[in-house]
Amino acid sequence: MKALTEHSLMARWLRRLAAGVCRYPHWFFWPQVVLFGLCVTYTVFFLKADMNRDDLVGPNQQYHKNYLAFEKEFPAPDDLVVVVESGNIENNRQFVERVAAKMQAETNFFQDIFYQQSMSMMGTKALQFAEKTNLVEMRDTLGTARPFIEKFAQTTNLISLFEQVNRSFRTAKQETNEENTSLIGSLSSLARIVSQANDALLRPGMPPSPNVVTLLDTGNEAVLSSYLTFDHGHIFVVTCHATNDDETGPVVDRLRQLVLATQNEVPGVNVGITGEPVLDYDEMTQSQKDATLASVVSLVLCAIIFIYGYNETGRPVKATICLFIGVGYTMAFTTATVGHLNILTITFVPMLIGLAMDYAVHLITRYEEELRHGKTAEEAITKAMVYTGQGIFTGALTTAGAFLAMCFTNFQGIKEMGIICGGGLLVCLVPMMTMLPVLLLRGRQNVLDHAMREETRRARIERIWLQRPAFVTGVVAVLCLVALYEARKVYFDYNLIKMQSPSLSSVVFERTLLDSADKSLLYGAVLADSLTNAVAEQERIEKLPAVAGTEPPFYRDFLNTNQTEKFQLIGEIKDKVAGLKFSPPDLRPVNLQDLSSTMFYTSCYLGLAAEATGTNDPALTGQLTSMAQSITDFRRVMLNATSAQQADYAMKLAHLQQALFNDLRDTFQLIQQQDNTTPPSVADLPPPLHHRFIGVTGKFLIQVYPKEDVWQRPAQEKFVSQLRTIDPNVTGTPVQLYVYETVLQKSYVQAAWYSLAAIALMVLLHFRSFTAMILALIPVAIGTLWLAGLMGWADWPINLANIMTLPLVIGIGVTNGIQILNRYAEEGTPGILSRSTGKAVLVSGLTAIAGFGSLILAQHRGIRSLGIIMSIGIAACMIAALTFLPALLNLIGRWRPLIKKPDVSNSPTPGPGGTEVKNLN
Repeated sequence: MKALTEHSLMARWLRRLAAGVCRYPHWFFWPQVVLFGLCVTYTVFFLKADMNRDDLVGPNQQYHKNYLAFEKEFPAPDDLVVVVESGNIENNRQFVERVAAKMQAETNFFQDIFYQQSMSMMGTKALQFAEKTNLVEMRDTLGTARPFIEKFAQTTNLISLFEQVNRSFRTAKQETNEENTSLIGSLSSLARIVSQANDALLRPGMPPSPNVVTLLDTGNEAVLSSYLTFDHGHIFVVTCHATNDDETGPVVDRLRQLVLATQNEVPGVNVGITGEPVLDYDEMTQSQKDATLASVVSLVLCAIIFIYGYNETGRPVKATICLFIGVGYTMAFTTATVGHLNILTITFVPMLIGLAMDYAVHLITRYEEELRHGKTAEEAITKAMVYTGQGIFTGALTTAGAFLAMCFTNFQGIKEMGIICGGGLLVCLVPMMTMLPVLLLRGRQNVLDHAMREETRRARIERIWLQRPAFVTGVVAVLCLVALYEARKVYFDYNLIKMQSPSLSSVVFERTLLDSADKSLLYGAVLADSLTNAVAEQERIEKLPAVAGTEPPFYRDFLNTNQTEKFQLIGEIKDKVAGLKFSPPDLRPVNLQDLSSTMFYTSCYLGLAAEATGTNDPALTGQLTSMAQSITDFRRVMLNATSAQQADYAMKLAHLQQALFNDLRDTFQLIQQQDNTTPPSVADLPPPLHHRFIGVTGKFLIQVYPKEDVWQRPAQEKFVSQLRTIDPNVTGTPVQLYVYETVLQKSYVQAAWYSLAAIALMVLLHFRSFTAMILALIPVAIGTLWLAGLMGWADWPINLANIMTLPLVIGIGVTNGIQILNRYAEEGTPGILSRSTGKAVLVSGLTAIAGFGSLILAQHRGIRSLGIIMSIGIAACMIAALTFLPALLNLIGRWRPLIKKPDVSNSPTPGPGGTEVKNLN
């Protein structure tokens, strides 16, 4: 190994830099202050946050080209999903109706709102999309309910409706006839109207319509078939799109505000929003919070370590100032080169704090040592910059090289991480090697250091392993064998959901939907050029074992031109409602006194009917009695209210009756207008469905839903591989996840090899020795093996966040070996801990651990795992470098000299510990 001298090219350049710093300090200080201000301003105005996970992928990947083509054909953003959960179906229905009404009023935020499978959305050919069995059931129901419907047709408000009901009771005969059968059949619908009216008074906000379909069929089946539901009605959902994909953040925030406002109107339900845009937005927002917290904690911890390690505050504060300057430069560099931060790169600040602080630690420690050996401030800074500076530069280049090697991968997000962190480490080197020396030349501590003596405690500790190199080697070998055995248990966890914060509302409700649905909510996307091909591919896809089903169901209807039987049933349905005409609803506030009086008579008639029925029909008696009690409760709420409340009640009931009668009129008019002569076509699809399934160039989308949870890797592989047998260009979220995870994993492994090659080359160029290169990499190899063993023992998986550890541990860990070998090449003694280099390696290792360890506080589980794994990896490499490497150097030195000892005049006066260590050779 070549001795480290001041005559190398790098040493000469560093000496000139040191001379410039000593002679023209102002030129190295004030321009950087101004530049820092400009960098911060530039960053604030131009740096963006990119929440789109798709942008992490390289644009040249074929699977990503397929996805981009799909997005171009279907430019609507992904679904935002409101999830409403409770055991009360009516509460769930009330909530989705109310929140959907609020969303429909804000067209600047929301579009394609879909929560109800209504006839009005499908238009005049709605019944042609229904199954024949449903048409038969509808025909029979309308035939039975015709008398009741006619009562509605003759009324304009709740008062006139119940007057009609009273007339029916008053004129009813005690016999079985069509009128009585119709009246009894209408009781459930009337009870629902009373319940809805009472509910309208008790809830804040304006009430929605009771829903005509559920009035005619009051069982829960009608409600469940009319809305988007899961888990037998325990969960209702509303889906929509943001008006602009670039405005996801404001849209998500506004939707949460509307959900919160609606919860005040409908308490007792568990509500949240989810969907891919929400998950991405929440993940990015949480990551920003985590990164900010980690940055602050990292900076504080580094400062504390620095202050405690040096028993002073002046120099640590100066180092922190230069670190701030470097981070400001890096932010501007990021803005200029990349322009944004993503879910991977947002964590770079706490990492940079821990790593860039190493430069200051090594420079200050050597500067302090030279002052204590009697040199002037200018001589000490020159010696520190020339000798230790060579190690700092080499270490910076190797660590930056580990990051920059990521640029050769095929994953855009990793490339950006490499550019930002690699470039940032080089940029931070500028203030640390120029501004920091200027600040170090000033201060009272320079005078105090001349009077201080070297500490001998570290030398005594170091003798424990330096005097027993063979024993240390044996212990390390045993630990490596144990770690190798445990490392076999390490596995890779591909599940992205497991990486996110479990407390995030969007993650909780995504899991709720996954657990309640009979199929996955994520779908594969297959595009067909024609309707014929779409139907043919649907049939082939639905035969695949991994496929639960496909959407939409109506492509076959477009090809089926033989609709004779359906047309006949639709004609019969139209006959059942022919001649029905509805008067416009009353727009005035409801007269509560008149309504109460009318309903009082209704309750009396119900009571008399219950007495007459008696025990002959207990179920009917119970129904009559229950409805009478509901009317009494409703009247009590109306009449016991204050004047202000009654005015509010009158408006609410007016809104309810208008919604009810308008809904009733519009529904039956639409039934009367149903087309039973012309088969449906693509042009008949309503806008929400047309936007969802028909592309801008006319291509047909087939949404393919997997049977299993495709967040899980085995289900992903099975689903994607089977779909690709039908269409090699299939895309969609499951395909994106599968390939994204695969490429990310391979890219980080590839980056690790590139980093290792780049680092080995730079170390070789620096030391001009293969032996030195291997020695520098030994602590990294040992530390990495210990880390893998600990991960296997603790059952910590590698995931798509902490896999970043692979290239980082190599780049960060090797700097310890470089600094130790640099000092060994300078003095020829393996005693490191007793000198400033050992202290600097220890302190810099602790600051790096603090930088990454601060990520443990993150709520995002992926970022937290990165903090845990990197902290342990850095600690393992540092321990191996400070203990095993000096012991190995001492052991090898007993057999043969690795280097000529430098001339005494070219080395600092060794301290007491150093002298004793030298005698070991």
